[in-house]
Amino acid sequence: MQQYVLFKSHQQFFAIDVMNADRIIESPDLIRFPEVPEFILGLYEYQDQIVPVTDIRKKLFGDFSIQQPENKIILSHWQDQKQGFYVEEVIGVSYMEETHYEEALDHELLKSGYIERFLKTSEGDVVLLLGLKQLFNNQQTQEVFSHIEELEELSNDHTK
Repeated sequence: MQQYVLFKSHQQFFAIDVMNADRIIESPDLIRFPEVPEFILGLYEYQDQIVPVTDIRKKLFGDFSIQQPENKIILSHWQDQKQGFYVEEVIGVSYMEETHYEEALDHELLKSGYIERFLKTSEGDVVLLLGLKQLFNNQQTQEVFSHIEELEELSNDHTK
């Protein structure tokens, strides 16, 4: 069994591998950024980097998360990129077992590859493991990362 960060969005359990999670933070004021996809809520400054924050509910289900005190941001990384995931509730870090449910489904049905596999909690709840490769590597998110890199280069030029 492996450890995962377990959270809820749109009344569904989701998880990411704990090795890809850097920190869980309260929902701070974000830097608003123009001309980005609606699911990007804004930017967050973390360890001298600008991190885009994605509303998981908006990205996967088309509805914005309702602002509540239990909402959190999971700061994560994949390869050399960082991204924040705005979620409705973080349940915690726990060990979960893998299932083989995805083998019975056509992979095309799994929301453009955002779902990597199914997990099960010790209580028997089914959890969707998010595929960070797809969340980080889609065209809209890549455009945001490109804009951030341009801003960081401009900022570095001005500080020299």
